[in-house]
Amino acid sequence: FDNVIFCWVMHEQPIIDELLRRLTLGGCRVTPISLVCSEQALVKRLKKDVNAGLRSPDVIERSVKRIPLYQSLNTFKIDVSEVGPDEVAGLIAKL
Repeated sequence: FDNVIFCWVMHEQPIIDELLRRLTLGGCRVTPISLVCSEQALVKRLKKDVNAGLRSPDVIERSVKRIPLYQSLNTFKIDVSEVGPDEVAGLIAKL
C-alpha cells in the first residue's frame, strides 16, 4: 500500500500514542493529522446527522466540549469548516 488512512475520533494524545505503539511501523512514515472545524460547522453537521436518525442528540454537546482538546495534539491541523471532501483529500496529499 502506498497510503493507509486511519480515521477515528482521537481527541487525546495518549489515544494516538497507544495506537501507534501497537502497530509495526518499520519503514513507514506516519503523519498524524487532525481534521478540525469551527463550533458552528460542527453543530451544523451533527444536527444533520441527528435529524437523519444517524446519531443521538447528546453527540452535539459531547463533541463541542472536545473541540479545544485537539489544539494540544501533536498533529497537523486542517480546518475543514468550509472545505469539501475532495479539497480535504488534496490538502492531506500535500502533507
